[in-house]
Amino acid sequence: MLRSSPVLLSAALIAPLWSGSAALAQTPCVNGLAGAYPCEHIDLLAHMTLAQLGATGPQPNAADLWGWTDPLTGREYVLIGLNNGTAFVDVTVPTAPVRIGNLPSHFPTSNLWRDVDVAGNWCYIGSELAGHGLQVFDLTRLRNVPNPPVVFTEDAWTGVVGNSHTLYADKQHQYVYAVGTTSINNGGLTVFDVSDPLTPTLVGTHTVDGYIHENVVYTYAGPDQDHQGKQLSFNFHSGTPDKITIVDVTDKTDMTTLATITYSGARISHQGWLTEDHRYLLMNDEGDEGFFGHGTRTRIFDLLNVDAPVLLGAYTAPIASVDHNLYVHRGAVYASNYTSGLRILDTAGVSTGTLTPVAHFDTYLPNDGASYNGAWGNYPFFESGIVAVSGLGEGLFVLRPRVGVQLKAFLEGPYEALDGMMRDDLRAQGVLPLSEPYSALGYVHTGGGGGETVQPSMLSITGPDAIVDWVLVEVRDPGSPAVVVASTSAILQRDGDVVAADGSGPVRFGLAPGPWHVALRHRNHLGVMTAQPVHMAIGARTVDLRSGTVLYGSEAAKEVAGVSVLWAGNALRDDRLRYTGSANDRDQILVAVGGAVPTATTAGYLGTDVNLDGVAKYAGASNDRDPILVNIGGSVPTTTRQEQLP
Repeated sequence: MLRSSPVLLSAALIAPLWSGSAALAQTPCVNGLAGAYPCEHIDLLAHMTLAQLGATGPQPNAADLWGWTDPLTGREYVLIGLNNGTAFVDVTVPTAPVRIGNLPSHFPTSNLWRDVDVAGNWCYIGSELAGHGLQVFDLTRLRNVPNPPVVFTEDAWTGVVGNSHTLYADKQHQYVYAVGTTSINNGGLTVFDVSDPLTPTLVGTHTVDGYIHENVVYTYAGPDQDHQGKQLSFNFHSGTPDKITIVDVTDKTDMTTLATITYSGARISHQGWLTEDHRYLLMNDEGDEGFFGHGTRTRIFDLLNVDAPVLLGAYTAPIASVDHNLYVHRGAVYASNYTSGLRILDTAGVSTGTLTPVAHFDTYLPNDGASYNGAWGNYPFFESGIVAVSGLGEGLFVLRPRVGVQLKAFLEGPYEALDGMMRDDLRAQGVLPLSEPYSALGYVHTGGGGGETVQPSMLSITGPDAIVDWVLVEVRDPGSPAVVVASTSAILQRDGDVVAADGSGPVRFGLAPGPWHVALRHRNHLGVMTAQPVHMAIGARTVDLRSGTVLYGSEAAKEVAGVSVLWAGNALRDDRLRYTGSANDRDQILVAVGGAVPTATTAGYLGTDVNLDGVAKYAGASNDRDPILVNIGGSVPTTTRQEQLP
């Protein structure tokens, strides 16, 4: 069917008009809750109900979803399947999503299952509804819709497959795979050539392995040399027996099964995804939790030999929710686990058969039991870092996981080489402020930082985790490291750990996972930055700034007994150390102690307290002036030392 211009919504087709504002916008995860939703390291940006999405009928529901980023405008869209069609939602401003319009089901009959996938600028839609066929929609039509939401018409349709359970649109080759097609091919692989998306053409079938619940196709680039460059379909078969097959689909007229995987405890082999190096397959079984009574289980298969995969291990969660769709992106597994919502696992230990839970957001409040309620699918691939989650009865959630970094650093002023830690004199003397000092000193935070506070009880902590002082953590653009994209104030502990102000662990930011420069600054020490972008993930990686080899610039930090420490003495809070001349750091100390009697001292939380012992001191033992002279070279007072930050 050729497309027609969008028309204004008809009440008979779609739910009442929605103004475009989300029902609930931007609720941060604080103390384990984002509003009423249990969470960890994931903020709620917006929530749209089924009615706001346009679902209607006696039993409205949401099903699977996918995302599209307009290559021309950069705008981000969620495409979410509903019982009566597909909704297109602009999430470019994630706290205020806008429903652009809806594409009704090819037949008006309501159906629970609807699957959506995208390749290029084309959306492909299938359903379990008998006769629904394959819908094709040109996503560029979402641009410049004058009065959203509207009703769209499909751009093309084929009834070669009457129904399908799921679809996979190949992102590198112009093919769409329909599986679970009980009206044709016994539910096996049914392949369409969509080089002309307006005329999908059946080009191949593969039915010898039986019914397929879901599949995913890769142009293989993993370690097995025998299959590199081949198009491989990983198929998940629910039936007798439940199994996984790997099929070479490079030649659509002669597709060949390479491996058949069975595993202990199978009940409903459901869906899976490869790690980004194509070495490991992570998969979920939709029936094992309910039948066998164990927690949510994600199995890990080693694909070193594609023809003979090996079960390497499994992660089993402490809750019993049924797992559904999972995806792997930038070092993390994003799993939609029905009643327990979005669960994120870190893949750092995948080679040992280990996945580590690092974040979650529970979209279904009644319970975490093994029932088919709650989160259906998710889409974690937006460059902005937001994640869209579909809830079967709850609608659309727009979420932002917070990436983290576990920094380690030493300040020269309080560092004691003999015990390999810093002193905590400011805390011990009761002069350390409960609120971050940098905003008051004129620093302008970006990306939501600023105003951080510590609880008074944290000041009673002694030992390696005692607080030394406040520091600034900046995340900088990987291509333009002078550009600060986010910053926050954090606390530095005696052992060098930099932790969030609430003491909860690594410092976190509302950014997309990926490579970023990280800088650390202090109110009277010269700042440092990583020489190369470091991977920031939801499962925070450690970045040790106590090694000069990882730092940007020349002599960015001072070597003390084999350890790099931040240069002390920046009493003026600029970008260099000066001992004499205009705008020098030494005079600041003299002014702080009174200006007339050099042997006088002043106690308190002071920028002129270079060694952080709680006292500004110009002369005598342990004074704050001498470190400045030493650090500029010690022999030529007019020398300066430049901070190594771009």
